[in-house]
Amino acid sequence: MADGAWAEAGEDFRGITDWQEAALAAEAAGSPLTGLPCGIRIRSTAQKAARALESDDGPVEHALPLPSKREIGALCVFFVASLTLYGQFMYRRAASDAVVPEPGCRQCQQKWWDEFWRWRFESTAAGPKGEAAPPGMEWEWSGETNHTDWFGVSAELVDLIVSTHADPSLGPLLHVGCGDSPLPELLYKAGFRTSEHIDIAPQVVSTMQKRYPQADWPGMSFAVRDFLAPAEIGGGPPPPLHRFAAVVDKAGIWDWLQDEASEHLPKLLASVREALLAGPTKGVYIIVTKQTPIQLSETLAKARAQFLVETSQPLGKTGNAWSYVLEPL
Repeated sequence: MADGAWAEAGEDFRGITDWQEAALAAEAAGSPLTGLPCGIRIRSTAQKAARALESDDGPVEHALPLPSKREIGALCVFFVASLTLYGQFMYRRAASDAVVPEPGCRQCQQKWWDEFWRWRFESTAAGPKGEAAPPGMEWEWSGETNHTDWFGVSAELVDLIVSTHADPSLGPLLHVGCGDSPLPELLYKAGFRTSEHIDIAPQVVSTMQKRYPQADWPGMSFAVRDFLAPAEIGGGPPPPLHRFAAVVDKAGIWDWLQDEASEHLPKLLASVREALLAGPTKGVYIIVTKQTPIQLSETLAKARAQFLVETSQPLGKTGNAWSYVLEPL
């Protein structure tokens, strides 16, 4: 610093060679100090106060103020709203995994079955001369019964197939797409005293619950359930999984899927595997269908099914029904 600058300051700081030390000395003496290098300024009082908060051990920590009741309430509302939105997202995601109705797939639609059973029950009292079936719906009855027995082979199925290849001592039996078939009663009388029968149509399940009250038929139960829907929305096999000695599908899901939405057959077979006993002793999948052995083999190959056909046999006198016993690999 030039000698004139020190003189103008009113104090003699020329003995101090370091400009920083000179600036601090001038600040302590209350004297202005001019002629500092370009861009250098003495710290303000506020800056010094901030530095004073620092000790030799580091910055002094200060406790943060506690949130108010209003702030806590707002946070709770935000948390509940976020949780609700997340739950709705997961529900919709699970629902998207269910079988999506395809254009032209009538039996993929709940409305189709509701209409069918409305017609079926309203027409029963009128007999064969009652209201004609809706388009695409067929039903054959006799004056001796009011059951809907597809192919008319339920008794033959129980005697020749189910009783031979399913063991009731291993676990209960699951009947998918039960409708108002006579099969539950025939199975019960054949020794399958623990059986679960499911259908997506509430009206037919209600009818069967009244027809077979548990007080008179202990061990036989009926429930509304979509066998192809995800478990997250109450679908799929009745829990717990892997407990059924047999899954029976008589002119039900297998037939209408391979007719109208064959791309969803892998989902059906996956649900069957989840229902059946696993391990050394496996359950069996029993199907009654209009498919011939060649047609069934082609369908299984396309679906990449992990099932082995244990046996096949024609049923009925018309030759339009085949029974198959499939075992998971």
